[in-house]
Amino acid sequence: MIPLHLVTGFLGAGKTTFLNRLLRDPLLAGTLVVVNEFGAAALDHRLYERLDGEISLLASGCLCCTLRGDFVEGLGALLARRDTGELAFQRIVVETSGLADPGPILHALFADPTLASRIRLTNVVTLVDAVNGLATLAAHGEARRQVALADHIVLTKTDLADPAPLQAALGAATDGRDFDAVAFVQDVSRPPTAYAARAVHGTAEAHVFRATTPLKAAALTRFLDLLAAMAGPRLLRVKGLVVTDDAPEQPWLVQGAQHAFAPPQRLPAWPDGPQETALVVIGEGIAAPAQRLWDALTGAIAPDAPDLAALADNPLTTRSGGLLG
Repeated sequence: MIPLHLVTGFLGAGKTTFLNRLLRDPLLAGTLVVVNEFGAAALDHRLYERLDGEISLLASGCLCCTLRGDFVEGLGALLARRDTGELAFQRIVVETSGLADPGPILHALFADPTLASRIRLTNVVTLVDAVNGLATLAAHGEARRQVALADHIVLTKTDLADPAPLQAALGAATDGRDFDAVAFVQDVSRPPTAYAARAVHGTAEAHVFRATTPLKAAALTRFLDLLAAMAGPRLLRVKGLVVTDDAPEQPWLVQGAQHAFAPPQRLPAWPDGPQETALVVIGEGIAAPAQRLWDALTGAIAPDAPDLAALADNPLTTRSGGLLG
């Protein structure tokens, strides 16, 4: 599985400066930077050798290209060229357009079977401008969705403006929730110092579902099926580490966007942090019904909630194969 990092942020947030700083580090040699927008590649001023068409070699040993057409087809073509030995890269960094909603890109990664079997989404990094960030978030829904789907938020231009008001606003949006239990093992080495938070803004809500005892794999599959069917496009993202009763020492990495889920990955061991299930669900107006489903999954069943364990044991109601096999 090739790790992929998604870098997003509204127009003028500083994505190019951020990536240029990262890619100077020789530890990141072998990175393929994909600029998913119209126009010239954002890193043109650092290119020194044109390899083929839109593929360029950076001075650091990284590759850069611009995808102007279909994202899935373009990324698939790059993977095919890697398979034949034409290109060599160890990780992918996708820089989105400043006006892009990252949701469809995440959905494409999870929904396309070829990409889902080849690429592991490692994290979503959203850049927010300390000078204009508050006004931008208030005025543009795309900026709010970029923040809502972030694993890490990087404040930029802090030399030009006091970042405290923006930090306070983003910190308040997290409502004190601790997402550390579902942090991924980072593939990027020694990133720049950044203010990291997991935040939601606007109508998007984030809720962390936790369980200290192992879950039944079939019941978890049923929970995710029902959640996706219930919320539809309002389910922006699901991600987390879950422990099932068949192998508690090896958690599952589960993630999805809207109704599409990537194939779960069985990790060889627990990363740093609590060894318990922690599933983050980000969506619009879904917290209460999702909580009822979770209560049913974990056994805290309310009178009007379904018994997911019973549903999972019923072959007529369990999807063939199941998310976790």
